[in-house]
Formats: sequence, structure tokens, C-alpha cells
Amino acid sequence: MKNKVSFEKQLTQLSLIACLPVFFLLIFMMMYADISTPLVLLTILLFSIIIVYCHTKIHQISAYQFRSICNLLDAMIQGDYSLRARTSEGDTALNELVDSVNSLAQRLTKQRTESVESQFLLQTVIKHIDVATIALNDDNEFAFINPAAQNLLGLTANAKEATPSEQLEQLKHLERGESKVMNLIFNKQQGKFNVHMEEFREAGKQHKLLFLTDVSQLLRVEERNAWQSLVRVISHEINNSLAPIASISETLKRMMSKQQNIEMHKENLVDGLSIIAQRANNLTNFVNSYKQIAHLPEPKKAQTDFHDLINKIIPLYQNNQIQIIPSEYVKLLIDPVQIEQVIINLIKNAVESINSTDNGGNIEINWQLNQGRFQLFIRDQGAGISNESNLFVPFYTTKKQGSGIGLVLCRQILEVHNGKLSLSNRTDETGCLATIDLPIAG
Repeated sequence: MKNKVSFEKQLTQLSLIACLPVFFLLIFMMMYADISTPLVLLTILLFSIIIVYCHTKIHQISAYQFRSICNLLDAMIQGDYSLRARTSEGDTALNELVDSVNSLAQRLTKQRTESVESQFLLQTVIKHIDVATIALNDDNEFAFINPAAQNLLGLTANAKEATPSEQLEQLKHLERGESKVMNLIFNKQQGKFNVHMEEFREAGKQHKLLFLTDVSQLLRVEERNAWQSLVRVISHEINNSLAPIASISETLKRMMSKQQNIEMHKENLVDGLSIIAQRANNLTNFVNSYKQIAHLPEPKKAQTDFHDLINKIIPLYQNNQIQIIPSEYVKLLIDPVQIEQVIINLIKNAVESINSTDNGGNIEINWQLNQGRFQLFIRDQGAGISNESNLFVPFYTTKKQGSGIGLVLCRQILEVHNGKLSLSNRTDETGCLATIDLPIAG
């Protein structure tokens, strides 16, 4: 296979091919015209020198330009983007090439600067964040570990050179993309951590990336707040029952201590004992209500036609104006009994809210599919929500006969279905909007 001729040599050869026929034709014409031999020889000498000089310069200039562009590109390959090529006046095509190369160098310079700044920001965040971040290569060796992880594992500043200890063995069963709250022991100290595991590839090798967040303090704060709210509500409810019981009991005690006219006070005795019995029953119902939300059974999920589910509920409220807005057909993987109870509670609240006003109103129900999730909307024209901050506080209620567990139970049922419940006042008119959000596949 013949060696390919360089591009600059090809330019020189083409230039020679273009001018040599004219040169030979000129010599032939001079000889044919019987011009003197010295003049012909002088012409041959001068034209030969001019041709050799011009074509040598063509070769040199083209080679120089190509080598200059090549040197710029080689510098970029080596990471030096500071060099620039100069343009020449009148060289349109060459100037376009030079401008393109200079623009490339300028863009690479900007991208490298942005990359360095982003890496510096990322390193600063990782260094000071309190989330322990650990990267392990396929040989289960440290590829990266931030200061928070070093403190968590009790390692020194040279932790990257160390071998992962048995402390990380308790995380080996985690799969990619899995997040879990776990009780773990690190550096002989036990705590509750939110653990998330991801995988990435570097230099063609698989790596594991672990994020460990100590949520013990946060959970303790939330637990304390929950207990304080619960104790406050329970104390209020128990005091409401025990105060009249104590008062009536003291009155009955004084009446009995006199031992006079017992028959005359018989009716008062019976009424007092009835009140005591009623308050005791109320306390029993209160405790049973607490047990109801504390021992919610696991959902028995099945593919359920939502149209059929709604059609079973609506007849329960025949005396109320409930409008079902036509919506798309959908099947959900849910526990139909539990979800039916949620919808009944929400419709019941809407009916009671409407009945509390003098204007009446109706209830609208519709649903939609949005990005792989099912959303149910229940709109009423009632009084709206007066205290949104206490909506989901257990046993808190603004109703005279309310137990304060309906919405708490609804939210708990939806959460075990990986769903959400939200309530808000309507913006278009008076009333409340209840939204149920559920995954279609359960």
C-alpha cells in the first residue's frame, strides 16, 4: 500500500500541474518565433526560479498554518486552553477555521472554570455536611469518605487508606436506590439512621455510595412533641370526665352522710349516679377510640374498580346532593374496605360542614390520573376549615359529638397505602377541598 501524500504536498503538486503547461507552452512559442537563444535561456531561468520559490512558499505557508492549528489542538488535549491563534486580514476561510478553534478553546476554558468551581462547591458541601457519605469500590475499599463519616466510624484523617471495618457489614444487604431507617451501631454507639444506597461507575468499575443521616435527635424531638400533644389531649378529655364525677360524688357523699330523708333525695341520687355512669362510659369510648387508631390492621390489597367503590358509598347519603363528575376509568391495588371507610369519613365531614350553614350546598366528587398516581377530589360548599393546624391532632375536634379520630384514621389508612391526604379551604368559593393521592399499582 502506497504512503498517502501529505495535504500540503498535494497543494504544491496541483499548483505545479496548473502552471507548468503554460511555462512549457511559452518556451515553445519563443523557440517557434525564433527568439534568440540567450533570451530563451534567461526566460527559462527566471521562470524556473519564480515557480520553485512560489511553490516552496505554498508548501511552507500551508504546513505552517496546519501545524499552528495542530499545536493549538494538542495544547487543548493537554489541558492548556490559554493559547489563541491570530487571524489575518483577507484570509476568509482560514479566519473562519481559526475563529472556530479559538471559540472552542474559550468554551473549554469556561467549562473547566465552571467545573472547578462546581467541584469546589461540592467538596465544601460534602466536607461540612452532617450526612456521612461513603463510597466503596468493587473490592470493598474506601474510594471516598467525608469528615462526617470519619467521625461516625471513628477513623483518622487517613481513613481513605484504611479498610472498611465490620461496622459497614450491617449495611451489605441494602440494594441500589433503597432508603431505610435503621438502628445501627457505629464506634460502639447505637443510634437511629436514615440510610440510602446508590451505585455509580468510575473508570469502568462499579462503586457503592452510602448516605447515612443520624435521625435520632430529630425523631426524639418529634416523639416528644407527639407525646406532649397526646398527653395534652388525653389530660383535657380525662379532666372533662373526672371533674363532674368528683363534684357529683362529693355531693352524693354529703347527702348520704346526713342519713336523713334518703327517700326524698332518691331522685337526685339516681341522676347523680347516671351522670357518673355516663361519664365513665365516655371515658371507655375515648380509650376504645385510641385503641382503634393504635391497632390499625394491615391492608388486604386487591385490584378494585373505583367506579364500583364510589357507587357503593353514594347511596348512604341519598338525602344530600352529591354530584359525581364523569372521570376516567381506573383500577387501584387497595384494601377496598379501608379506602371505603376513608371516603365515607370525608363525605360525612363534608355533609356535616354543609349542614352547619344556613345556605346548604352540594358535594362534588371527581378524580384523575396524574404521573402514575390517582388523585380523588371531594369539594363541598360548607363552612370550610377554621383551624388547619390541628386537623390531624388526635382527639382534637370542633364538633360537639366528634371523637377527633376520623381524619387521623383516614391519614393513617392512606399512609399504609403509600398515599397522602390533604385538606384545604377552597379558593374559588366557600367550602373545603379534600384530596386523596394514591399510587395506581399500590
